[in-house]
Amino acid sequence: MVIADLPPDEDRRLARLAQLAVMDTEPEPLFDHLAALAAQICGTPVALLGLLDEKRQWFKAAVGFGRSETPRGQTFCAHTLLCDGLFEVRDARLDDRFVDHPDVRADPPLRFYAGVPIRLDDGSHPGTLCVVDFQPRELSEAQREALTRLAGMAAEALMMRERALAWVDPAAAEQPFRVLAETAPLGVFRADAAGQCIYTNLAWQQICGLTPKAALGEGWVATLAPEDAASVLAHWRRCVAGCQPFEMRYRVRRPGGGALRQVWMRARPLLAPDGGLAGYVGIAEDVTDRLSVERELRESKALLDRTGRVAGVGGWSLDLQTRELVWSDQTCRIHDLEPGHRPTVEEAVGYYKPEARAAIEAAVRRGISHGEPWSLELPLVTATGREIWVLSQGQVDWQDGVPVRLVGAFQDVTEHHRAAAELEHSRQRLRALYESTPALMHSVDAAGRVLSVSDRWLERLGYRREQVIGRMLDDFLTLESSQQVREVYRPAMWRDGHVDDCPVQLICADGRLRDVLVSAVAEFDALGRPVRAQALVDDITEDLKRRAELEREQRMRRQTERHVQELDQLLRERSEMLDVLAHEVRQPLNNASAALQSATASLAGRGERQAQERLTRAQAVLGQVLAGVDNTLAAASLLAGGGSIARLDTDIDTLIAVTIADLPREQRDRVAVHRHTATRTALMDMSLLRLALRNLLSNALKYAPGLSPVTLHVMDFDEPAALQFEVADAGPGIPRELLPRLFTRGARGGGHESAHGLGLYIVKRVMDLHGGSAELLRTGALGTVMRLTLPQD
Repeated sequence: MVIADLPPDEDRRLARLAQLAVMDTEPEPLFDHLAALAAQICGTPVALLGLLDEKRQWFKAAVGFGRSETPRGQTFCAHTLLCDGLFEVRDARLDDRFVDHPDVRADPPLRFYAGVPIRLDDGSHPGTLCVVDFQPRELSEAQREALTRLAGMAAEALMMRERALAWVDPAAAEQPFRVLAETAPLGVFRADAAGQCIYTNLAWQQICGLTPKAALGEGWVATLAPEDAASVLAHWRRCVAGCQPFEMRYRVRRPGGGALRQVWMRARPLLAPDGGLAGYVGIAEDVTDRLSVERELRESKALLDRTGRVAGVGGWSLDLQTRELVWSDQTCRIHDLEPGHRPTVEEAVGYYKPEARAAIEAAVRRGISHGEPWSLELPLVTATGREIWVLSQGQVDWQDGVPVRLVGAFQDVTEHHRAAAELEHSRQRLRALYESTPALMHSVDAAGRVLSVSDRWLERLGYRREQVIGRMLDDFLTLESSQQVREVYRPAMWRDGHVDDCPVQLICADGRLRDVLVSAVAEFDALGRPVRAQALVDDITEDLKRRAELEREQRMRRQTERHVQELDQLLRERSEMLDVLAHEVRQPLNNASAALQSATASLAGRGERQAQERLTRAQAVLGQVLAGVDNTLAAASLLAGGGSIARLDTDIDTLIAVTIADLPREQRDRVAVHRHTATRTALMDMSLLRLALRNLLSNALKYAPGLSPVTLHVMDFDEPAALQFEVADAGPGIPRELLPRLFTRGARGGGHESAHGLGLYIVKRVMDLHGGSAELLRTGALGTVMRLTLPQD
């Protein structure tokens, strides 16, 4: 609850209030009349004329209120003091300043308040004249004007009382009442304690059709319709006898004839200082026209309700000032509520599903802020728990540039929504089918203009939809394809109703061409005229590319096969040449070696030592030549071979003996053989392994100094099964710069390798052909160890 600030002239206001000498005085008829008239005119159960001092509000006159005062901090009138005109609160429960006020939270709650400050001649406001109701409402312009005039009369009455001080002239006190009554738009009357009229204003006389004199006493009873006279008069007299308020609607017929008029009369008792009945003050209103309008409105509403029920459309309106929400009966039925239900705004919004509430609230905000109407299809749960879809439409009514009301229509569109959802689902399924087809699709009209294309069509050709729809299909064809379509394919389609696998070229967005096959089906109207054609496009660009690549590969394979055949022929011829070379060259050299050996032996028997030494050197040179020829022929054979050898079970001792026998005679005794295995045979190509082993031994004998021995170790292993040969010498070791290329062809270093650098290369190739390895175990100043590993799996 917000407590009002003090008026800027609070000190002067309190001083003038003290001068009035009115606080805590006895009731006075004039002020009671003013309060009663305020209640009558505004149609409220409560009217108060209150004066505010430092701490409280004290009521000089009160109608329908049981307290004589209230704390100043808890009164609405403290806010009215700060105004120059009427202060109105249409619904206190919706006003942040008063929502927590004790009277607003009471039962019944104070909901409506309207007050006007009493303005004295010095501009100060000693108090207010206000009306209160327990229902939200809004005063009409006529009621606001009347309440303002009554507040002015209260100010005049207070100032007259101030001037009179100890006495009051009844005529003077009555004068403000008469002035107000004569200017009021309603019929105003006063009655004495017996219920006889002692005063009527002009409006009252016009309603009854009576002269001022005829209207006094019970003259008004004569105008009552015969059917109503007894009941109205009896009720009036019961109220007078019981000092009770009177309120009743009845019919009158004015003297001279005419139609019956509907009159609504309300009166409140005036109490004397001793608590007895002093009389009545009341108002009368001719409500004939209003009732007629209301009847027409009801009939119109009934017709609208029947129409809405047949059409399934309801209506609603929301007063933005009072937040009063009104639903038509059909709107109630849509919510599964009884017709006539009056929901709160919160209740109405609460029926929408949570995900829809933000949308409806945002639409209302935009409508109030910018005047935008709305039409939303939203999910809703009715009062009985049914889940439906509704079409909620609305717009804002404006008054003097200010939004005052929201109005709209409400319709259950569940079936329509379901049908639309199913249709959309069907469209999505069709679209998915349309898009997921491995081919491309488009449709054209009878003139060849593009009507639709699939996403795959756009994706494949690189266009956007807006670049394609509405254009001629010819725009996307090469000139040659466009001519074929116009002259051949399209006439055939409209003639036969379809075409199949027509080859054309489409132009992509980036200028590339795509080869496609187009199959199309024509559609015709009821008169047989062509309407559109639906085309299925099969992109064969990649197929044509793959076919061309396959043809190129087949040509290259045929060329390669010819080259392989030619190479095989060359290798066979080369192998034959090597065989001839081996026979024609090596055989004479072997014969020469044998002749030299025989001559050396003969000369040794004759004692010709010098000649024998020469022959021995010649024989050694010839041995080197034979070893070089063997290596050269072996290397050529290995290079020309197909990578496969014949591995036979070979006696290991025989291999070692033959290999040592290939060495020069004077070096054979330097080879020390150490067998570390009892294995007798092994799988190998004996001639190739003999050559590899001989090359290792020959190199070791060359590197070993003087007559130092070269050791051949023979061993085997089970996991994995393998035979190993290790050749160790005591030479100076292999130069460091030679190690990275030790087993490559042509590697030579220090002048000790074979003339063409083939020795270790042949060793490596022989072991590769056996699936084994040749490796350097160690080398250095203490000698070198080489290992051959021969797998036996």
